Amino acid sequence: MSNRKKTGLRRTVLTWAPTRVALELCMRWTAFWLTVFGRRWAYFWGRWIARLGWLLLARLRKYSLRNLDLCLPELTEPERNRIARVAFRHNVYSFIDYLLIPRYFQPGRNSPYFEGTPDDHPFFDWYKADEPGFNMTLHLGQFDICSFNIGQDDDHKPLMLIVKAAKPLLLNRWLTRAREAMGSEVVHADEGGRVYLRAIQQKRKCGTIVDQNGGDFAPVETFFGVPCTWQSDWTRLVVKRDVRLCYHACVRVGDRFQFKYLEPAFHDYTRDTDPMDIIRDYRDWVERIVRQYPDQYMWVHRRFKARKAGWPDRYKNLEERLTPETRSAMLNVPGFERGA
Repeated sequence: MSNRKKTGLRRTVLTWAPTRVALELCMRWTAFWLTVFGRRWAYFWGRWIARLGWLLLARLRKYSLRNLDLCLPELTEPERNRIARVAFRHNVYSFIDYLLIPRYFQPGRNSPYFEGTPDDHPFFDWYKADEPGFNMTLHLGQFDICSFNIGQDDDHKPLMLIVKAAKPLLLNRWLTRAREAMGSEVVHADEGGRVYLRAIQQKRKCGTIVDQNGGDFAPVETFFGVPCTWQSDWTRLVVKRDVRLCYHACVRVGDRFQFKYLEPAFHDYTRDTDPMDIIRDYRDWVERIVRQYPDQYMWVHRRFKARKAGWPDRYKNLEERLTPETRSAMLNVPGFERGA
């Protein structure tokens, strides 16, 4: 069965009324018992779920290990194994966070579970300025809680958070409720580049994540030395509309429901900037943050699944760990010259 048919069947099952009702009842029951006694109880069960998930969800486990073999070959195999296991646990925590956030976060108020920037930090001058800006983050730590650095300000302008709608519908409602609890305005990315253009026209700050899977026709650049496609439409808007970029990240402190906002990085570009230079700046920042916090990155995501003509399948033979020779073969793609 083709991937397209599998995806269509999965969507049909998720939207079929009897299946949807049963699934939502199960989700509500699970969410209730996970969070009924608060954050410590939820994280306790999160650790057990992660242990079981690591054993039972073999495909996700193999995706994590393959991504680490591709991206961090300089580490020993036991260290890559450890990072994959810990990162899997943080992925489980991230889902639980969305259930907990409405209880512990309120827009316009500080939260004892979040350490943001000081009130006089230049970041606040950036977001309050009457000019458009893109607030870029990455799949690390609790990436949505980044927005609370803005949302905790009592006179904040809501960040326009551009996200993909999740399925099933109940999950999407939970995610939206959590994001709105942090003071953000949630906008789904169905409109593509028009969402970014509207934010620019309204002189809004919008937040999003750029993926390393831009599709078969996207430009190619490396990620941890691995050639891949990148989402890049937003870079042309940055150049043409003089949009100032802010890269930001939020990490979990220890093994608990506690978060710390990292020092943001700002970038300004001129109209003659090569859009791929913007991609490379963003790529360099992402790699630096991931190297600092590798066990909080979302390694389960298939970041290298896009394949142009002649490209190798990076997720083939997942049962086998990569050797230096097999990794080198996966980096060999025709017609690509590495950028700066």
